[in-house]
Amino acid sequence: MLVVTPNLCFDRTLHVPRLVPGAVHRSGQAEVTAGGKGVNVARVLRAHGHSPVVAGLVPSVDGDQLRRLLAEEGAELVGVEVLGRTRAATVLVEHGGRVTVVNEPGPQLDAPTWAAYRDVVAAALADHDVLVCTGSLPPGAPADGYGQLTALARARGAVALVDAARDALTAALPAGPDLVSPNLAEAEAVLSGEPGSHGRPEEVDESAADIVDRGTAAARALVAAGARRAVVTLGGAGAVMVTAAGLDGHDVEQVRVLSAPRVRVLSPVGAGDALVGGVVVGLARGEDWPAAVRRGIATASASVEQLLAGGVHPARAQELLAHVSSSPVSSPVSSPVSSPVGSPVGSPVGSSHLSSPVGAGAPGVRA
Repeated sequence: MLVVTPNLCFDRTLHVPRLVPGAVHRSGQAEVTAGGKGVNVARVLRAHGHSPVVAGLVPSVDGDQLRRLLAEEGAELVGVEVLGRTRAATVLVEHGGRVTVVNEPGPQLDAPTWAAYRDVVAAALADHDVLVCTGSLPPGAPADGYGQLTALARARGAVALVDAARDALTAALPAGPDLVSPNLAEAEAVLSGEPGSHGRPEEVDESAADIVDRGTAAARALVAAGARRAVVTLGGAGAVMVTAAGLDGHDVEQVRVLSAPRVRVLSPVGAGDALVGGVVVGLARGEDWPAAVRRGIATASASVEQLLAGGVHPARAQELLAHVSSSPVSSPVSSPVSSPVGSPVGSPVGSSHLSSPVGAGAPGVRA
């Protein structure tokens, strides 16, 4: 399992009673961990007994600290040095459970450094049959960076999953990733070309009456744009999975609606990453794609019960799996969203609420 996450970071988590814009706040000691979506995915995989390799760009100024933090939690890193400092993701956790994240962009990348990184990934693929491309691309990286890496994986017979922000996801679709997994707001932003066609980017209104129809239309459009399978997460409303015609033994496009278990949310950060990790765990167990996606939703739900992004207890994920339903839809409920191409389920609510958080666009998921 090779997890590509070029834009590594330091996660700095601060706890405050309540965040008030314009005010001065005092917090306790910052909790600093290695971060980035791929780091979270790797945590899920290691918790389930796997040994994934993380491929990232390591900044020259403070990369040693980043390597040390990763090594302390057992992460195996293959890195390419990039000039600059490691970016920070500042995570502000209020006592009521609301989470606010401020993500820095990362060091500027030049063409030779990206080429070296691509070569490292290509070489590492010889030892892996699953490639996960996840997280933001650093400034200067080609927009189709994940598309390039997906094409490498497909050419070598590896499964490729992409979980990325708008531009990176848009450019990856023509390469035919085996699975993409945006939340509804991210998917609609990709397909409309706007930064969130139904509210702020990464925010899902899970109470909307048409949320399943919109999720289905978005997932079908992502498949029409090139993805082999698309899972669009809907917060507490679960998720929609669409599989392209001709795959998994079916001649026609397959649509499934999945539920999400209700859990007590401690932190929604990293829920989407846990979903991806859970899918990979399922595939490694020989599960088919629908079953692996069910496992992904259960894993995401278990992860939001933990403060650490990507932290998950496998036994809890297995317990929650029994509460995730997956129902085929006999016919599409709506036409695909028009696409100019050519994003566990995580509702950002506090610990005092019950929710089913399936990658609902909690802040910081796009680290």
